[in-house]
Amino acid sequence: PWAWRAAGALRGRRRPAWHDAPVERLLEIRDRLLAVVAPLPGERVALAEAEGRWLSREVAAAVAAPPDTCSAMDGFAVRAAEIEAGAVLRVGQTIFAGARPGPLAPGVADRIFTGAPLPSRADAVVREEAVELDGGRVRFRAPASPGENVRWAGEDVAAGGRALEPGQRLGPRQLALLHAVGVGAVDVVRRPVIALLSTGDEVVTGRVPDSNGAALAGLLRDLGARVERAAIADRVEDLRREIGGALARCDAVVTVGGVSVGARDHVPEALRALGAEVLVHGVPMKPGKPFLFAMAAGRPAICLPGSPAACLAAFEVFGRPALLALAGAARRSRPTFRLRLADPVSGRPGRARLLWARLEPDGRARPVGRDAAQIRGPALADLLLLVPSDAGDLPAGAEVTAWSLADGP
Repeated sequence: PWAWRAAGALRGRRRPAWHDAPVERLLEIRDRLLAVVAPLPGERVALAEAEGRWLSREVAAAVAAPPDTCSAMDGFAVRAAEIEAGAVLRVGQTIFAGARPGPLAPGVADRIFTGAPLPSRADAVVREEAVELDGGRVRFRAPASPGENVRWAGEDVAAGGRALEPGQRLGPRQLALLHAVGVGAVDVVRRPVIALLSTGDEVVTGRVPDSNGAALAGLLRDLGARVERAAIADRVEDLRREIGGALARCDAVVTVGGVSVGARDHVPEALRALGAEVLVHGVPMKPGKPFLFAMAAGRPAICLPGSPAACLAAFEVFGRPALLALAGAARRSRPTFRLRLADPVSGRPGRARLLWARLEPDGRARPVGRDAAQIRGPALADLLLLVPSDAGDLPAGAEVTAWSLADGP
């Protein structure tokens, strides 16, 4: 299997021939990594504690939505068979939302407001703009049809019907639905506890600001995770101790830096010493090539390069989807579009390229930032562009694949 060949490459065996792969190969690597990450166990929580969590089981409606057949308009509840152009009926009861009306009498039109329950024997609502009131009587300008301006009980969700599916994130709109269908508690995946370890003497001493750690901590919290953050010096024994401790107490480990081939890049050695199985080390993309992924006792270790744009690009392509799988999300990839470039882009074929970009009002993508060391490009971007490995220079107007970086479940 591909993953074992990747692990063998670290031990001096044949290196995977991925460096001329198209973007699709990156996504294949991502999907194979996702296959080894299992969601965390579920737990039952009150609805008030469920925001931002992913459902581990489907939710059935305790009550129908809407609970009663009701009016979709302000107007008059009628029997459609009694209404033709010029018909005049006596005005009966007035019905507001939350009322419990009596039945509709023959030859009568009941005044009704939006959301109010339809009286029995009524089968239509004629909106008030289509009638003329004359004291206690109402004249209709046109015939009515059965079901006109009526919301039937349970037409949104029937009692006992599926309200939400497993893997759905519970945001404000989803919680509103669950309140509407009488759900008070749900089964959700346990919140992941993730260790975020920034490596490097320069980070430990504060000589270099830990901007990667700041960005990733926020991105991990956006995924609903509890984050334990630390900085580790460039010593194998320190890395082995801290990573080992993090793997023992957390659900996943994310490291930053120390993952390439430099004299102080000791993260791969520390993971091997801990018995971790390295499934990927080196991916065919720019920036982010040094990315490493390993499994240790069922827990993922997501090891990102230290250059800011490379770190965040690797997190978007591989780290975020893997952690969404851990959190129980059914949808793990960003929304994808085909957009045209607002500016030309220079580059050489060889590896898939990832470009931070902004979405212009006219729908074009304008690249921002130029290299892996820059942090301003990711800060300004709301898109990540994926350029195939066989593409060189691209003119303005060229069509590229774009991932939306907008937050959301």
